[in-house]
Amino acid sequence: RHRSDRVEQSLGRQQDKEKPLKQKSRIAIGPGQDGDHVTYCRICEALCGMVATVKDGKIAKIRPDHDNPHSQGHICVKGPALADIVHDQDRVAFPMKRVGGPGEFVRIGWDEALGDIAQRLSSVLDQYGPQAFAMNTGNPPSMGWPSAMANALFQQAMGCTRHFTPGSEDIASPVLATELMFGTHAFVFPDLVNCDHLMIFGSNPLVSHGSLLIAPRFREDLDAIASRGRVIVVDPRRTETARKYEHVSIIPDSDVWLIGAMLQVIVSEELEAKQFLADNCAGWEAFAEAIIWITPDIAEARCGIEAEAIRALARSFATTPRAAAMGRVGICRGRFATLTNILLNSLNVITGKFHTPGGVGWGHGGSAKADQFRGIAPGAALGGHPSRVSGLPSVWGSQSSLTLLEEMTTPGEGQIRSLMVVGANPVMSMPNGPHLPEGFAQLDLMVALDLYVNETSRHADYILPVTTALERDDMNQFFMNHMVRPFAQYVDAVIPPVGEARGEFDILRELAERMGKADKYFARTPFEIADAELRAGVEGQDGLSLESLKNEPHGIMIERGRWAFDFKKRIGHADRKIHLWSDVTANETERLAAGPKRRENSLRLINLRKLRSINSWMHNVDQLVRGDEPRLLIHPADAADRHIADGSDVLMRSQWGEIEVKISLTDEVRRGCVAYPHGWGHEGGWKRANGQSGANLNAITPSQPQMAEQVSGMSWLEGFEIDLTALPEPELAEPAKDQAH
Repeated sequence: RHRSDRVEQSLGRQQDKEKPLKQKSRIAIGPGQDGDHVTYCRICEALCGMVATVKDGKIAKIRPDHDNPHSQGHICVKGPALADIVHDQDRVAFPMKRVGGPGEFVRIGWDEALGDIAQRLSSVLDQYGPQAFAMNTGNPPSMGWPSAMANALFQQAMGCTRHFTPGSEDIASPVLATELMFGTHAFVFPDLVNCDHLMIFGSNPLVSHGSLLIAPRFREDLDAIASRGRVIVVDPRRTETARKYEHVSIIPDSDVWLIGAMLQVIVSEELEAKQFLADNCAGWEAFAEAIIWITPDIAEARCGIEAEAIRALARSFATTPRAAAMGRVGICRGRFATLTNILLNSLNVITGKFHTPGGVGWGHGGSAKADQFRGIAPGAALGGHPSRVSGLPSVWGSQSSLTLLEEMTTPGEGQIRSLMVVGANPVMSMPNGPHLPEGFAQLDLMVALDLYVNETSRHADYILPVTTALERDDMNQFFMNHMVRPFAQYVDAVIPPVGEARGEFDILRELAERMGKADKYFARTPFEIADAELRAGVEGQDGLSLESLKNEPHGIMIERGRWAFDFKKRIGHADRKIHLWSDVTANETERLAAGPKRRENSLRLINLRKLRSINSWMHNVDQLVRGDEPRLLIHPADAADRHIADGSDVLMRSQWGEIEVKISLTDEVRRGCVAYPHGWGHEGGWKRANGQSGANLNAITPSQPQMAEQVSGMSWLEGFEIDLTALPEPELAEPAKDQAH
């Protein structure tokens, strides 16, 4: 249970023994030269500083960068494992062309591959139009500046409006909620530096290291808040974060009832910030009237928290001046995900905790101005290009994942006939993913830019090898606008690309050039765009430039007061007010009131994040997956009711499918809740990953578009019902009889 804590503590002790780099000036060695190379991790949003030691042209070791002023020597176990990815024998290092069934590839040259792809993609666009081309971009390239820019620019160069990302499994609902209220999709996040009372809903930052906010030393921030006041973790599982601070156990997918009831207490007891509401908000009266029925007594049966405890939580939050509430994927993927995030934002706003020290607010960046420099057309979070089949909306330019299969298999105008997958593995990551190959088989062209022959790319016509984060120059330009402590860094590649791998920007620019579509969108490099942004003071500090960052290899802190701007100028609504009420809020509140109750004594599934795992793409690293067997966590009493023993194999079934998993009994999950990690059950071209146990969780997740949250297209991945059946013990083979007898 406490393995992740022990790993972090052990790693921290190891880091303390490391000697910090004494050289503050730029380290004068080029990519691939032996010695130390300053870099940073691009696995998650923490962006921790690292030092990679190169020996004989290969990365021999990665350690934390103690001279990085942002992460200050913090690093998790995944960062050093990037070296294993770089030098993995299973990695795709040359262009590959499929010559038979899925997974049957031969090596070819870049010129042949790009020439054929350009000709075939041009043919699809000429014959069927840009609606027939789709892109699916994943998490790893989104963490890099040139790789993420490449995807966005190529999409626009092709006129592509069918874009699939992890958004509908991750951020679609908070993005939509934020835009409905503030008129912008710029994320709001807590002021960890000055907060005295932090409520965390559906997030486990001691393992995730934060998301939609960047604070690499999150543990120290939480410790400091707890020493001054309270850190309260609301979760169905006693997570690593919940164990360390105050835990409020909640029924899965019921946060909407808890937050709604807290707001009802604040309204009924007149604990709202009346002057802030009068000066800055619209729709307060309608909002207050609409939620007044969600009393703690009604919510108690829905969320499993006593009514008096709900009242106490509401009063404590409202009356603490420096308080903030934050949430993450645990409240973003339920049946009322958008409404839950609207209520969470409202909890901060109505109590006067917005744009104030210790509360929540925007970061230092200016996304609208940044879009101007990047040449990327800004757009509303909701609207434009819904599914032509089910009508599910796109959010922030990203289609709902549950529409990818129907868009490939449904004939007619706009049917997807060509697909480019960049750093993604939708067979493992999307609901209904195991059925996507049915759609892949109908495509005229499928191209994957990836590091491996994974469960998705094995179906592609071509796999084009891409660089890892350590084989390209990079900077953290995308992330400065949601950093708790703003920080900027540029790094060179640690080593040259392995084999014939190329960066996504170089690949997609050349492909666009061969198709005659590069002039407008690929006229400048990502770093030229970044330099223009920095010189314009987009991130809130004058005097920055690409050259100034290159002269500070460990990066520089951006000194600027968190609240040193007029927040009304960032509100996108014409009246410059925060809108507490909208048609979406009204309709979703009515839907909540009419919603059916769930079966008594049912089991509800939640997702489990582990420190050693990041989705599916690092499961070929032995040091990470060794001993990290995925298991279904279940409360001992629930297991006893079903005659299930610890360590036994069970059949986990939903109305959408079934998988076999192994059980672990633990009281860290509440009764009625089970937890399982996603991203397992490999069948690709990576030997170590294939040898791991576990099953693809997306084989049993709600898989039809009508099961998504209709207002945002968000997948329902938290709190749906499952059944468990114990599997019979495997029979032991009888010993061979003695032939002499």
